[in-house]
Amino acid sequence: MNFISVLLKDLERSSPGSADTARQVVALLGNISPKSALFVGDEIDTPRLIKEKYGCTLRAAFTDQFRAEQGSAAGLDSSTIQLFELPGENGGYDLVWYNGIVEFDGCTQRLEQLREKLCNGGTLVYRSVSWLTEPSPDTKLFCQRRFGQILPLDKVLVCAKEQGFKVHDFYIAPKSDWYGGYYDPLIAAAENYAGIHKEDSTVSLGMSELRKEYGVFEMHCEEYSCVYYILKG
Repeated sequence: MNFISVLLKDLERSSPGSADTARQVVALLGNISPKSALFVGDEIDTPRLIKEKYGCTLRAAFTDQFRAEQGSAAGLDSSTIQLFELPGENGGYDLVWYNGIVEFDGCTQRLEQLREKLCNGGTLVYRSVSWLTEPSPDTKLFCQRRFGQILPLDKVLVCAKEQGFKVHDFYIAPKSDWYGGYYDPLIAAAENYAGIHKEDSTVSLGMSELRKEYGVFEMHCEEYSCVYYILKG
């Protein structure tokens, strides 16, 4: 779906989410006063909220150059990183917010990597696609192809504890984050693009894959979602 990357440049985010969810998660962080923070993700609402809420030094890292440019235009200290790269020195952040969406290396390795960036007693917000119930076989196969390694919510909590984290809370993203925050604007943009590029077979293939992904979520949205795990280092 190469043409999808073209469309994402004109959308607010490149994965499910919303400014309201970011506010809900911030409200769950408790009484923290971070002096330094790292945000890794694909939208600028959350890092702007963190900076406004805490007035801390914040570094916003994006895998897409256009997102980094948007962040810089919004007054953020933004940089482009490689996929799964985490900038900065180990132990350098009081707050790390990682908006993961595709996890090929596994939860354990990612949490270990994130923990290294936290100072002692710091707070981690780790977003990951998780199973909320036992998935149907077809859903499991499709979602693992799309999102990589997926664990049940309770297994992620176990992994976090094994990595030395204390589980503070978690927040399950609502369906509206997937529909209004991602699929609806993306499909609208894709249909408009496909109408202009009718002769491009790659666009037709991309549209087919996008509609299939949307259909899987529509039929099985009770089985999985993005979960924001709030962990204390």
